[in-house]
Amino acid sequence: MHVMTWWPLASAILHILVQTVLVLRLLMRRQPLANTHAWLLLVLFLPIAGVILYLLIGENRLGVHRLKRANASRAALEHAGASLWALAEQHWTPEEDRFRHLAHLGANLCHTPAIVGNDLELLHDAETTLARLIADIDAAQSTCHVLTFIFQPNGEPLKVVDALIRAAQRGVTCRLALDGAGSRSFLRSHHPRRLRHAGVHVVELLPVRLARLPFARIDLRNHRKICVIDHHIAYCGSQNITDSTFKPPGSHAGPWIDATVRMVGPAARALDLVFAADWNADAPDQITEPFANAPPPQVEHATEPATVQLLPSGPGQQPRAIQSAIVTTIYAAREELIMTTPYFAPDQTVLAALIAAADRGVDVTLVVPAKGDKRLVAAAGRAAYADLLDAGVRIMLYKPGLLHAKTITVDRDVALIGSANLDRRSFWINFEVTTAIYDTDFASQLRRLQRTYIHHADPVDAKTWSARTAWTRLKENIAQLMSPLL
Repeated sequence: MHVMTWWPLASAILHILVQTVLVLRLLMRRQPLANTHAWLLLVLFLPIAGVILYLLIGENRLGVHRLKRANASRAALEHAGASLWALAEQHWTPEEDRFRHLAHLGANLCHTPAIVGNDLELLHDAETTLARLIADIDAAQSTCHVLTFIFQPNGEPLKVVDALIRAAQRGVTCRLALDGAGSRSFLRSHHPRRLRHAGVHVVELLPVRLARLPFARIDLRNHRKICVIDHHIAYCGSQNITDSTFKPPGSHAGPWIDATVRMVGPAARALDLVFAADWNADAPDQITEPFANAPPPQVEHATEPATVQLLPSGPGQQPRAIQSAIVTTIYAAREELIMTTPYFAPDQTVLAALIAAADRGVDVTLVVPAKGDKRLVAAAGRAAYADLLDAGVRIMLYKPGLLHAKTITVDRDVALIGSANLDRRSFWINFEVTTAIYDTDFASQLRRLQRTYIHHADPVDAKTWSARTAWTRLKENIAQLMSPLL
């Protein structure tokens, strides 16, 4: 008769204790219900893998040191943004007034006002966007701030490198912030060394290092695309520092189709504060007085000056901002709602809002790529198509490439454009920024661009969709169950 050694019994007891602690932690934490259900199933039914995965990516841990720096930076920058509140919109038109509650939500969650007096330009061609940015950098007199998720290390984007070097050599303060995962190829190239040698400050945001695993979640990413010149000109949208040839390694989805808004006016300062907060969280040199030598913010006297509100979100202080803004926007729709996104894997709150909009007679159109580059996310999104189609939502599959533009228009009155996708990663995990624009002229321009996407897309037929095989539906439903963990 063999006597059981102490090791297997101790291991079993230890594992049960770890499982118990994790289950209790899951039940006590304030997470979305779907996330809690998914993690409970994973921890209980895949004990070893579930525990390891939860310890790696179960919580949005930024790291104690980085979190302290980020909080200290926000506190230091608060006074710099005080002057922007003097430019907060007070006189809403009848068309805009019903979106005032969206502006209040942004002010409460993101501490950013809806700022009057901005001149806007919609850019939807990669090369044109790069050319406009390079021209602005070449004309810069004081500062150039660029933050991007991906910096393509070849092709037209290298002209941005050259422009930053020229600007730094003539005395302009140039800062380049790059996400550690998205811009990994660029960071490993010789270009950062060239930039630093010329005097450009380069910092890696959220570096991906195994040594950080015990202290921080390493798949938290800074997905923002921000460019601010002289505190007065700004770019915000879906385009990274990439050209029309860009494709991620291994992708066969075709060229990325992006949309960006170029802003001239005081809203650029709000975006500069977002940049400064991100920079200070990871850079050794801190931005404490971003507008120290800048003139007071000036309202642009354009033919149709627009009201703009920046809505930054991410783990930490504003984890609900983007999701709340999108849901609020959907419920504000009366006649028409058009949304474009490359990655569609909505949570139940957004899905319910879309169905409710269609049920009350709103013409809802969702435009997504016919061929994506993230199969699991696409499958999770397709699991929701049947409910959307039943409610009358029109789903269009864009054919010419990977439609990467993240845009929303409502009744030709308000527009949202930025970096956030309609998926849980953008809602809860990534650092994102969306621009809410309360302006009928710009909303109409963006709607015309959305209509060109629709023109090059095929509709999803409800009857054909319902005829999918049981195996296909099963795979999509499994992907949907996993979507809270994606």
